[in-house]
Amino acid sequence: MRNVFSLLSPVFIGGVIGYITNDIAIKMLFRPHKPVYIGRFRLPLTPGIVPKHKDTLAVLLGREVEEKFFGADDLELIFRSDAFTDAVAGSLTDMLYAKESTLCLALERAEASPGAGPLITSAKAELCAQINAALIRFDFTPVIEAAARDAVSGRLPRGVAGDAIAALAPSLSDGIRKYLRENGDEIIPALVDEMITDFADRPVSQISASVCPDRDLMHTMIAGLYRSFMALYIRRIVESIDVGGSITDKVRQMDTRDIETLVLSVVNREFRYVVWLGGLLGMIIGAVNIFI
Repeated sequence: MRNVFSLLSPVFIGGVIGYITNDIAIKMLFRPHKPVYIGRFRLPLTPGIVPKHKDTLAVLLGREVEEKFFGADDLELIFRSDAFTDAVAGSLTDMLYAKESTLCLALERAEASPGAGPLITSAKAELCAQINAALIRFDFTPVIEAAARDAVSGRLPRGVAGDAIAALAPSLSDGIRKYLRENGDEIIPALVDEMITDFADRPVSQISASVCPDRDLMHTMIAGLYRSFMALYIRRIVESIDVGGSITDKVRQMDTRDIETLVLSVVNREFRYVVWLGGLLGMIIGAVNIFI
């Protein structure tokens, strides 16, 4: 019996040593999570390998993910894909036809966004300036002639009325444009504000339905606009997205325990195999020692 124990003890001891060694080695990948000090002396191998090199791993992970999976070309394919285009168009269409949403609410949400107030004011000023410039360029003569003929129809002889209107219309048109040049900066913004006020409390769905009753057609139009926009600006957009930097920052902010949990949730079974393999190798080495 003693001889059997003497023969098997090296095998048993080798297996236990191999198992425990591999188990400790795997745990040392993540633990201890923080440096351990005795006085001012930091114990070697503390913290674990992953906590100690977390920043380096974060940079490498971010760079590799961006280069291998989410580079500018990959993002461009995603953003220009039919599925993504349909999702964007569908979301915008749903927003435009949502019954509970109003233009006033949409403007309030937009103005509440950081930095949106000055942007909206600037956009409104530019819109008013463009409207005023278009009106100044517009020749009102044909419109005035048509309106005047309708107004005096039947009151004056046709020839007399036509000559008078033809003579006065260009002067009236010039007078309107001159007035807009001098006072358009005050008139146009007031008109735009009045228009916004009139529409503010109307549901966006009501406005959308009056502009385009066919919801599917609106979806198609938005999808077309999105594709046209992306055809011009997609490269500038995707190059401004720092996927690698975002991943690096996220990993740096993660707690080491969360990283450990994440890794073990994926490879815990493989780690267990490594531990048992260590035990098996230890038993084999112990068995070999019997015959040395």
